[in-house]
Amino acid sequence: MYIPPYFKIKDPDAIERIVSENGFATLITPSSEGIKATHLPLLYAAHGSFEDAGVINGHMARANDHWKAFDAIAESLAIFQGPDSYISPEWYETAPAVPTWNFAVVHMRGPLELIDDREWLSSHVDDMVRFHESKALDHPPEPSDPAFKTKLLGGIVGFRMKVKTIEAKFKLNQNRSKADRARVAEVLDGSGDQSAAGIAALMRTHGDD
Repeated sequence: MYIPPYFKIKDPDAIERIVSENGFATLITPSSEGIKATHLPLLYAAHGSFEDAGVINGHMARANDHWKAFDAIAESLAIFQGPDSYISPEWYETAPAVPTWNFAVVHMRGPLELIDDREWLSSHVDDMVRFHESKALDHPPEPSDPAFKTKLLGGIVGFRMKVKTIEAKFKLNQNRSKADRARVAEVLDGSGDQSAAGIAALMRTHGDD
């Protein structure tokens, strides 16, 4: 990924927030039949440093032949897309300027291995449900029906990526003046768009990184 120095983010906490808040990812894997791509929720467990970058756990439909390309050797790419927003040059305090796009994105690379273990898969699905239900509901999720859950587990396969590299790009007008960044964040906040407001919040936190 092309990352100018002023857009590069190395803060593990900032990266983990983007990944956890935007857990619906694009998983890309090379195969003998070409590039495989699947859009799916993934759970990232950080280990606290770029040297030990953590793991990604996931599952996909057994009918999706993407998983047949997992060989625990070739690297796959998981893309976590954070908020984004168009930026008009009219919002800057200074001129001249051109239109641009602000965004936050995290790339994680590593080999993928299948996990053929029903207990692991059951526990992983429980973890996935708890994580997302806790954000969607104001109460703990209801226990799943064991028989129904067992039936559904037969239709999915589990996998894990040992993350080897992480790249994070937060393009937040860091190459503009403080006045420009403040003005853009103000406009984005007033737009009523949730993604734009997310960019405004990131600009205030990381605009000087």
